[in-house]
Amino acid sequence: MLTLSDIASLTGGKLSGESGIYIYRVAELLEAKDGDISFVAEEKNIKDAELSKAGALILKEGLSLPGKNTVTVPNPHYAVAKIMEKLYIKEAPQKGIHSSAVVSTKSKIGTGAAILPFAVIEDGADIGENSIIYPFVYIGKNVRIGANTVIYANVTIREEVLIGNHVIIHAGAVIGSDGFGYTKKEDRTFYKIPQVGTVVIEDYVEIGACACIDRAMLSETRIKKGTKIDNLVQVGHNAVVGENCILAGQAGLGGSAKLGNGVILAGQAGVADHVEVGENAFVLAQAGVSKSIDANKVYVGSPAEEARQFWKTLVEAKKVGEINSRLKVLEQRFKDIEEYLKGQIKK
Repeated sequence: MLTLSDIASLTGGKLSGESGIYIYRVAELLEAKDGDISFVAEEKNIKDAELSKAGALILKEGLSLPGKNTVTVPNPHYAVAKIMEKLYIKEAPQKGIHSSAVVSTKSKIGTGAAILPFAVIEDGADIGENSIIYPFVYIGKNVRIGANTVIYANVTIREEVLIGNHVIIHAGAVIGSDGFGYTKKEDRTFYKIPQVGTVVIEDYVEIGACACIDRAMLSETRIKKGTKIDNLVQVGHNAVVGENCILAGQAGLGGSAKLGNGVILAGQAGVADHVEVGENAFVLAQAGVSKSIDANKVYVGSPAEEARQFWKTLVEAKKVGEINSRLKVLEQRFKDIEEYLKGQIKK
């Protein structure tokens, strides 16, 4: 539990109200009760906040709730995340190697690491200090995993992959599977090209459940620091994802695609092979990027185009029906005039 004064200190916020009240959990505005804290990030939520029975509220700067216990901050979501880290402390697994884990004597396990039941760690693997390897994880030969990294159950990390510090990889992800590389022979059958490169995952990256990051053919597939990858995302071989990018669920990158720093791919957005996406570009859901696109712009549609032009074209397209109707009226008028003129000539 925390006092409201503790929360103000933790978040760097401005406290208004009773500083000594105790907070036990974070709750939704209309579900919260005494002893809970909730948050108001937008003005549209003020009415719900006034009805809320929460013991206290995190409030975005510029908003006001007279008579409520509040802590005002610039970024309520960040403040709530800090509070939750303190209120909801996960029980750490027991350090050391579980008796059922299969760990090579030629591997290195760092101080404070936890290797849980039925994990498999091959020759030459190096697990950093305080990292956690959950049940049924497979770690291949010569894999290097940094300190304070968490690998959840049923993850597969194949040989030679490099993973940094403070990385989180969720259940079922596959890191370092073969890239999708084939050549077509004269008889039109496909011949597999060996994929002998690797994958590099830099510090503070998070990879969602069942995401797949393929190894490069010769060099490396790289996910740069701070990037967050959602569930069911596919990253093709030799791709490079910049720092602090967001790849939402079911987004996909073709081989050798490159994302600049700060790029956001919304759900099911796709980037074709060898295409480059400029820094801070925002690719909206289900957009298909088939050619390189500029930095600091929003893109939509398939093939993707800049959003302003896309919406302008869409508005114009919606006018086609109206234009057709007007043309039909004009056509009928011309026919009427033509008939009238024919009658005048006969006279």
